[in-house]
Amino acid sequence: MEPLAPLDAYTFDQPRGPADWEAVSDICCSTADSGKGVGPERREFFAEYWVRPYERLAPEWTMVALHEGRVAGYLCGCPATARFVLARHFLIRWPLFLRVCGGAYPGCPDAAAFVRRFIGLARDFNPAHLHVNVDPGHQGRGIGKRFMELFAMRLRQNRVPGLHLVCGDGPVGFYQSLGFTELASLELKAGARLHAMGLILG
Repeated sequence: MEPLAPLDAYTFDQPRGPADWEAVSDICCSTADSGKGVGPERREFFAEYWVRPYERLAPEWTMVALHEGRVAGYLCGCPATARFVLARHFLIRWPLFLRVCGGAYPGCPDAAAFVRRFIGLARDFNPAHLHVNVDPGHQGRGIGKRFMELFAMRLRQNRVPGLHLVCGDGPVGFYQSLGFTELASLELKAGARLHAMGLILG
C-alpha cells in the first residue's frame, strides 16, 4: 500500500469543467451505499439525481479536491435549501419524473423509488445543506474535514446560520466531531439507519 499523501498535496477549488463534473459523478456512484457503490444499471440515474442539480443550479458552491490534476473528492452544497429545492423540483426533478415515466432508466430500482418519493414530496431541513464524498484511494488524509471547514467558512461569510446533511451510520461520529448534532433518524432496514445531522454556525 502506498503511503498517504499529505493534505497539503491537494488543492481545493471549483470544478474546472465537464471532466471534473464527470469525476464527481464517478466518485458519488462508487462511494454510495456505505462505500459498496452502485451497479452499472443504477449509475446514470444516480448521477443525474445526486450530482446534476448542483452542477446546474449551484455550481459555485461545489468544491473538488485535486491531486496531481485529478479529482480526489468533492463537496456539493448550497446556502439556501428552500430556494434550491424549489428550483430543483421544477427545473430538474419534474423533467426527470417525466423521463422515468416515459421509460427512461429501465430496470433501475432508484428510478422507481424516485417516482414514489416524487409523488409524496418529502421535506428537507433548512437553511443550507451539503453532501461530501472522497475517492476511497484518497481517504484518511483529512480531505473531508477540509471540505467541511471551507464550506462552513463560506456560509458564515454569507451569514448563513446553519446547515444540515443526511448520512448513514458510518460517518455519524465524523460529523459529531465537527460539532453536528443528530436532528432525526430513520431505520431503513435491520441494522442500518439514516441520520439527519445539523450544525449551527453562529
